[in-house]
Amino acid sequence: MARLEFPAPDTVRTPAGLTLHTWPHQEPTGPPVLLIHGFASSTLYNWVKTGWLDPLATTGRTIIAADLPGHGDSKETNPEGVRVGDILRDLRTHLQEQGHDTVAVHGYSLGSRIAWEFSAGHPEMVTHLVMGGSPTDDRLSALEPKQARLWVQEGVRPLDELTRNVVTMAGKLPGANVPHVVELLLSLSADPYDPAAAVPAAPTLVVAGSQDEIASEAASLVPLITAAGAVGTFVQIPNRDHVNAVTSRDYKSAVVEFLQTS
Repeated sequence: MARLEFPAPDTVRTPAGLTLHTWPHQEPTGPPVLLIHGFASSTLYNWVKTGWLDPLATTGRTIIAADLPGHGDSKETNPEGVRVGDILRDLRTHLQEQGHDTVAVHGYSLGSRIAWEFSAGHPEMVTHLVMGGSPTDDRLSALEPKQARLWVQEGVRPLDELTRNVVTMAGKLPGANVPHVVELLLSLSADPYDPAAAVPAAPTLVVAGSQDEIASEAASLVPLITAAGAVGTFVQIPNRDHVNAVTSRDYKSAVVEFLQTS
């Protein structure tokens, strides 16, 4: 394939406010790979600028990348009230409408939580699962919504440390719609997250930087996968943290190799 550029040749907006970008492979040899970015990121910053598109294209797959509501090309969409189930529904509907009965799924950070739940909920669809920079706890439930909204709307500094850190992170990308970025996290926090409650049946690759505090327990996902009867593998990227692990060549090589296994 020729070098893949952004924006994608095909882009659609879903009812829940996702923007889905598709780079069709001219001669696909396998199902597409679905990319789901992390909190306060986007397709452009999580996958394009970090150099993921061309390596993934070598696997013979169409690439589909989601901008979550309030992020990237969906930044003008107010995600208030959007739930995890709405996102999962839109992803499934889009894939089916495009004739994709199966898909490989790769999520990073918050996107890995969505990837896990999509794969667990639709085991018949997911052939491979990649969990990058994955938190394993339900830290979103500890956010203080009132404090977060007061800071975003009126500049009142949150007293809660977690909430303060989240709002600070929300404004780091150029052009971010900070109120909408924060609102998505607050909306999704209404849905509890327990990886052990529903475990995917697909072969799973778990990747985390050795200095990634957010994904410090990511390796604990592998026993859940293997106990469910699937193959689970953990790859640690040396000297990388939550932000720069996604740029690693070792990370990309591990994913490309994994996607080329049957």
